[in-house]
Amino acid sequence: MNTRSIVAAQPTVRQRILDTALDEFYFSGFHAATMRNIAKNAGCSAANVYNHFENKAELLVDILRSASDEQFTATRNALRKAGPAPADRWRAAVVAHSLYTARHQRACLVANTELRYLEEVDRKRVVGSRDAQEHLFVTIAEEGVTSGDFDVPHVHQAVTAVLTMCAGIALWYRAEGPLSAQAVADSYGVYALNLVGYRAL
Repeated sequence: MNTRSIVAAQPTVRQRILDTALDEFYFSGFHAATMRNIAKNAGCSAANVYNHFENKAELLVDILRSASDEQFTATRNALRKAGPAPADRWRAAVVAHSLYTARHQRACLVANTELRYLEEVDRKRVVGSRDAQEHLFVTIAEEGVTSGDFDVPHVHQAVTAVLTMCAGIALWYRAEGPLSAQAVADSYGVYALNLVGYRAL
């Protein structure tokens, strides 16, 4: 690898700050994390951090929006490759959603625990992708009910149960454990089919 490639592979100062902030929020929580510690651990000055981000809330919003957008993109990409049957689409969406959670545990856990500390304006900047993801799952589930593939009386409740189940992966999954992230995601795809009353013919 030449020098230019090595330089290109280095994270930008902004990305280094974001990565460090994620670690601070994960280990210390939003309230305990400080811009001073984030700057120190990112290897830059506090002034440099403030050149990129106005405050902790802006850092958290950026991290959560990026994670939510990436997870939503991964889910939509999986759906493009899935078959047309509601069961295939449902399983593909859940597997992709679960796989992202397993591979990005810190971001997903911070999203589920620290969002509550944001002011209403900042919260609204984050929840758009979440709402869009939930709507996507609801749409697939409703299609399955209409086609007769799924037997579930309360679609929104079932979707909430599935998304909550997927979010829980961030609490317990360990990359060094007996199951790979893909194996966990595939299992959750099966669990999710059971939750909407799917029975293969």
